[in-house]
Amino acid sequence: MRIDTYLKLMGIFKTRSVAGKACKGGYITIGDRAVKSSNSVNRGDLLDIIKPDGSKFSVEVLEIPSGKQVSRKDRQNFFRIVGMEG
Repeated sequence: MRIDTYLKLMGIFKTRSVAGKACKGGYITIGDRAVKSSNSVNRGDLLDIIKPDGSKFSVEVLEIPSGKQVSRKDRQNFFRIVGMEG
């Protein structure tokens, strides 16, 4: 699954477009490597994210959703926040 789609489905970014702009700006990395919005995200990846408000956090990908929608209560099954600052 594309990383911009994953970030949108998990509610980390409000829209796929905003997630894509974050990728393009270098605010999303996997293992110290900036990613493009079209990069695939895989189970076990550790995403470092800087949001527009300046907050920074790391997310471990637990699962990749198979459908188009993920309910808020089910999102905890797909990722976990492993570090946060700001």
